[in-house]
Amino acid sequence: MVEHGIRESDLFWFEEQEITLDDFDCPGYVLDIGGGGEGVIGQLKGRAVIAIDRILAELKEAANGPLKIVMDATELRFLDNSFDTCTAFYSLMYMDENEQRSTFSEVFRVLAPGGCFHIWEVSLEQPFKGEKLGFAVPLRIHIPGKEIVTGYGSRWPKSAHTLEYYFKLAVEAGFKALVREENGIQIYLKLQKP
Repeated sequence: MVEHGIRESDLFWFEEQEITLDDFDCPGYVLDIGGGGEGVIGQLKGRAVIAIDRILAELKEAANGPLKIVMDATELRFLDNSFDTCTAFYSLMYMDENEQRSTFSEVFRVLAPGGCFHIWEVSLEQPFKGEKLGFAVPLRIHIPGKEIVTGYGSRWPKSAHTLEYYFKLAVEAGFKALVREENGIQIYLKLQKP
């Protein structure tokens, strides 16, 4: 999905990225931030997922299985300590820095102690200074028994959004990092609420 209002000709296109997502253990429900569109986590975990997205059309597009709720991640309407697992698969790029900071705080609040927040995102070393308004990342995603070919794109952020940037937001919210991986422009973080 490319952010509304940006034409394809206004995008800088990264090379296609390949990602393999293995199934992961998670007790209870998984809260998937930005789970509309392809709903990759919903396709991986099915009925164990509660997919939230600000855009109803994105949730309607997602495959059946997850419970789908229109909700803003900066104001999660769940009780404290409600989930053991939260995910964000290429969804933080659609938020500005204040929204990202609020989302990290809200996810921390709704995770139970010991719960994990899994993040897959693109690393943007610096804002693009050329003519292009935004960027797009074509993806080939491998999940057990299926391949998903899609892409995500948005406007360039005002500052670099790298692994260290997201790690800093995580620490500010109270998380500790269990895994910090960067592979080219791909980022994966597994965070835990102490």
